[in-house]
Amino acid sequence: MRRNLPPLKSLVALESVIRHKSVTKAADELFVTHGAISKHIASVEDWIGLPLFAKKRRSMQPTEAALKLAEAANKAWTLIADSVDAARAEEEPTVLNVVCPATFSMRWLIPRVWDFSAKHPRISVLIRQTHTGDKWLETPFDVAIRSAGPIPARYASNCFLREELALLVSPRAVSKPGAMIADMHGIKLLRAMTRPGELEAWLKAAGAPGGAVASAQAFPHFYIALEAALAGAGALICPLETVRDLLERGDLIEPWPRIRIPGPDHEAIYDPGTAQARAAETFSDWLIGVAREAARATAS
Repeated sequence: MRRNLPPLKSLVALESVIRHKSVTKAADELFVTHGAISKHIASVEDWIGLPLFAKKRRSMQPTEAALKLAEAANKAWTLIADSVDAARAEEEPTVLNVVCPATFSMRWLIPRVWDFSAKHPRISVLIRQTHTGDKWLETPFDVAIRSAGPIPARYASNCFLREELALLVSPRAVSKPGAMIADMHGIKLLRAMTRPGELEAWLKAAGAPGGAVASAQAFPHFYIALEAALAGAGALICPLETVRDLLERGDLIEPWPRIRIPGPDHEAIYDPGTAQARAAETFSDWLIGVAREAARATAS
């Protein structure tokens, strides 16, 4: 039910006078004249039918009623301001800055992030790609996706994906496209310098001579090595999770599907003490869910 109140401008003036203990300071704060403040106070006094100040020689002493009225007005302004802030927060999306390794970003995250945006329209995801050697802790972020290295204690981390590595090759590099390869004879090996040790580990699992690594053509980044493999330049150790679409389309084939080795874990890292922690946790939970769904789809 609506109740009659004194003019709000007059209540604002009254609250300011009592807070500053000065008519002059209240006039300066509200950008009005000294006389305007006096008129506002008189308006409230007429409204409630009581004097609000005991006039003394050098100051105006607020009555108990004036103090209570000013306190109530101050609480009202605070409540209104909080409500306005909340309304603005509902209208303005939360911006979530995500840093992610370049290849994983391009081949796994970006093709799927539309799903997160559709499910959480109030969270706007901005993805910044990083490269091996970048000092990711010095980059402003709300969520960092990492697959190697220590994590400072203040961060929360969730493992959402475990890589499985296989040796893949383009049908172009095979003398008879579509045919299975009996051995590795005649296939050139490729390797990415940003993923050290993976080719050696796979060759060991396959029982192949480790010396083949020395003749493998090296590329500075995995995404460059992947393009070389797609062009038919040779065979490359790849994380199956990030190239699944290339296998399904036949752009790459897996000649030795029984020989696979575990790769690194991917973790979502965020600081639980920041203002974006809730959105970061939501994004982390989404990563876990979408990775699980992708694994189930592959298994079926």
